[in-house]
Formats: sequence, C-alpha cells, structure tokens
Amino acid sequence: MLFSYNHSTNYTQRDCVQKISAFLLLLLLMVLTGCEEKTPNDTPVPVENTTEIFPQQKTDSQQKTDPQEETGLQEDQNQGALPDTPVETESFKQEIPEIEADADTFTLADTKGISYKITLSNEKVFFHENTKPIVLLNLFATWCSPCVGQLSYLNDLQKKHEKELFVTGVLTHDSIDETLLKSFLAKNQISYFVSNSPHNDAFASLLASTLQEPENFDIPLTAIYVNGQYFTHYEGVVPVEMIEYDLAQAKKQL
Repeated sequence: MLFSYNHSTNYTQRDCVQKISAFLLLLLLMVLTGCEEKTPNDTPVPVENTTEIFPQQKTDSQQKTDPQEETGLQEDQNQGALPDTPVETESFKQEIPEIEADADTFTLADTKGISYKITLSNEKVFFHENTKPIVLLNLFATWCSPCVGQLSYLNDLQKKHEKELFVTGVLTHDSIDETLLKSFLAKNQISYFVSNSPHNDAFASLLASTLQEPENFDIPLTAIYVNGQYFTHYEGVVPVEMIEYDLAQAKKQL
C-alpha cells in the first residue's frame, strides 16, 4: 500500500508538472502570437510617406521663392530686355518699308502722353515702338454697355500674357472728355494702353474695312495680329475662353 501510494503520488506530481509546462508553453505561444499580430498593424502607419512628400513640396517652393535665384532671374531678364528691344523694333522697321507704298500710318496716344505710330496696310498692322509679337486691338466706346462688360477680362488677358501680348483699346466714335476718361479708366482698373487720339476714328474705319466689315460696323470689334500679320477677329462680345484658345494657337506661330 505504501509503494502504491508513493507511485500514485509521483505520477500525480509529474502529471501536474507536465500540465504546468504545457500551460506555460501555451501562454508563451499566445504572447508571441500576440506580438506578431500587432507588428503588422503598427507598421503601415503612413507617417513616413507623408513626411517624404511634404519636404519635397517645401523644397520646390524654396527653389521657387529663393531670393537669390529670383534676383538673378530678374537681373537676367532685365539684362536681356535692353538688347532685345532694339532688335525687335528694328525688325518691324525692316518690314514696314516693304509695304510703305500702300500703307497708312496713324498716331495713337493715351491720357498719359504715351503714343505709338501704327502702320496699317491691307491685313497687316505694325506698332512701330511695340516689341511684343502678339497685338490685340479692341475698338470700343465708353457709352457701349457690351464694350464696358468685356474690359475686365481684356485687362486680365494683358496681365496673364504680358510677355507676348500687347492689348490696345481704341475709343471709337466717343467724344468723352479726357478728365472723365481718366475716371472711367480708373474705375474699371484698366492697365493696358487705351488711345483717345484724334486719329482714332480714321484708324478704326480703315481697320474695319480690312476686316471686311461694313462702314457702320458694330462694336466692340476685336482683332488679333501675330508679328503684324492678321490672325483672327471677333464681332461683338465673345467668351474669354475663345480668346484664350486663339491666343494659345497664336503663340504656336512664334
């Protein structure tokens, strides 16, 4: 009986040890498995990707707004503007004598005393002092509501395409006083050249005839020229998107 009791006791102790070991092993596996499951959940947090993107944007903006680079760019543009101006002006002077026989020259001037000589022959128009390759001529009047309605987007076009585009407003059959005209231009924030020269009506009539318009043509009448050559024109008010598209096509000819 004593032997049997000891044998049973030893067996029970071994069984308990095995169960405890199995339990500890199972517990260890659960702990390890829990760690492995948490690891992938922690890994894909998109902090690193976001960090990589923003520095790149900051780098780009720093490159664009670097004062030294902007100063250098402005200096290059300023340095390049002086020699380019005589060259382009000279190119116009070389072309104008070729059509001098059947050409008419007018002087357009604004309220600030700035004036331009403009030569018109058939479908060719040349501003003698202008060096920009694309010219947009807008015949309008201050008493014409549709004309006034398009002034703001013509102003925007001049600012947007400043390097290539020269917008010119030509008052047509409008006897507005110069003081009132200055107030009108200021009210509408017009920044482009607007002529109120005594030659305006004669120039407008001849320009309209080259566009195959009747003597009593409608306004606004707008025409685009590329390097002095006729490109297109519009009778009345047209969507600014149409002019934008045509300007993009005109730039392709430069």
